[in-house]
Amino acid sequence: MKLINNLLFTLSTTFLLCMAVEVRAEEKLQVAQCQSVVARILSSGDQAHAVGRLLCARDKLRPVQNQQPIIICYNPPNLLRGGKDKVGRLCSPRLNGRQSHDSFDYFKGRGSIRAEGKPSLIQPFGVMVLQSRPRLVWNPIQGATHYSISVEAFNGEWELVVSSGNSLSYPQAWPDMEPGNLYKFTIFAYKDKMIISSDTSKIILLSKKKMELVNEAVALARQLPLSSIEEAIELDAIYMSEKLLHNSIGALESLRESGQSNPQLDRLLADRYIQSGQPELADPILKELQLPTKIKFPQR
Repeated sequence: MKLINNLLFTLSTTFLLCMAVEVRAEEKLQVAQCQSVVARILSSGDQAHAVGRLLCARDKLRPVQNQQPIIICYNPPNLLRGGKDKVGRLCSPRLNGRQSHDSFDYFKGRGSIRAEGKPSLIQPFGVMVLQSRPRLVWNPIQGATHYSISVEAFNGEWELVVSSGNSLSYPQAWPDMEPGNLYKFTIFAYKDKMIISSDTSKIILLSKKKMELVNEAVALARQLPLSSIEEAIELDAIYMSEKLLHNSIGALESLRESGQSNPQLDRLLADRYIQSGQPELADPILKELQLPTKIKFPQR
């Protein structure tokens, strides 16, 4: 019996490895056949394309009846559920409503660490967030004895005094942020009893429907037979489809800190720092790569 179990385990392991190799081989062939890869299918439910397959602009989605396969478009990043058309058309920003984001500065930077005089919120990065209780980090102000943070929301206002430090775990006394709503955080820097500086930042919690789609796509991407580098690129595209700079930066930072990054991902991380309004975080990476610190990298 033990011999049989070992044999079954060996066969199953060999089968999985072969599947991974076949997927990689198919992807290389697909890249060669495409002028450019524009998307990847993340879930089952399409008649023509298997899970994980890279897609060209000319490829056409043909969903199985009552199925809505999820795809991630790369340039610009866009996460889609369902659709029956050529991939190039589905991923076109002019045809899928993505231009609506232009009405609000979703990449509005927090205060730069180099900026002096204002307790600007520097984390979470960006405006859009995926967590209902984000950790808050702001610029420390020289001479400040303490800070107070107030949040203004559609359903009320709350305030908390921070006796020391320049960070705060989202207070238990405050209600969770609610999906789809905007919150204004104002940080006051005090010297004894006098306010010496203040700054206001906006945070928006992603809508519930989009949150569910992003989380599902992330889980699907992590199940694909990808290297850590390839997975990080997929996660970045998924997060950036909803301007979730904080989550994208977190995934890229984690890989870099573990020593598994490469120049492509380092450049991508530097770009995300610049988009968040904190180019000083990108400078060491760009210098390490021997690149100009003013360079603006493409998203993909």
